[in-house]
Amino acid sequence: MQILLVILHGWGASAKSYDKLKPLLEQKGISVFVFDLPGFGSEPAPPSAWAVDDYVEWVREKIVNIEKNANQTSSQPTPYQVGGEKRIALFGHSFGGRIAIKLAARYPEKIEKLILCDAAGITPRPKAALNLFRIISVVGKAIFSLPILNYIKPVAKKFIYFLAGAKDYSRLENPVMKNIFGKVISEDLTSFLSDIKSQTLIIWGKDDKETPISDAYAMRDKIINSKLEILEEVGHSPHLECPEKLAEIIGGFASQL
Repeated sequence: MQILLVILHGWGASAKSYDKLKPLLEQKGISVFVFDLPGFGSEPAPPSAWAVDDYVEWVREKIVNIEKNANQTSSQPTPYQVGGEKRIALFGHSFGGRIAIKLAARYPEKIEKLILCDAAGITPRPKAALNLFRIISVVGKAIFSLPILNYIKPVAKKFIYFLAGAKDYSRLENPVMKNIFGKVISEDLTSFLSDIKSQTLIIWGKDDKETPISDAYAMRDKIINSKLEILEEVGHSPHLECPEKLAEIIGGFASQL
């Protein structure tokens, strides 16, 4: 049975980062759709500062179009059509996990199975760090434009953003994406986890330094129909660090559709 899997990449990544994983999944009979999210890869940045909700709606429309195209190219019912409703398996990594959490909670009829891989969103950063980040995002440009800081600006910026827990922010040049980043990391998605009805697989690198493994256990406890798979000696990006192992896990889970 062919399976439709939609992959949502993480912050600062793109569809290209799944070049290793995608063919491994396709060898298992899984149809894989991975695309650049707005502001990443070849996809232009949004016209304004989007929140997670905006990305959710954009992805939902993308899924609708994928379903329409599948129907147009086949005279047979799509393999992911259940009870008159088309359903898919959704994979979200890191920032993509934020989107996947909200999408699955808001549109349970669309998602048959959910895979959260080192997903972000379970808790906000500590309040002090968030406050420091907000201050930096507002006044940082003015501060770092001072002539006296010209010689130390690159090092100083990296250090201050590190203290604020926002190193991804320091890499951004587009002001819209900077504002989006601020909105995204400030939102706690904990309350949405209990609304997820899809059978859920949580995959986590034990050595993840970006999203702590404690988040994985919290997600498992709050998502009713979920199980947790811990990857030993793996960090934040299993799709890059151990694509073969990840493909095996996803294939086993998705094939139960």
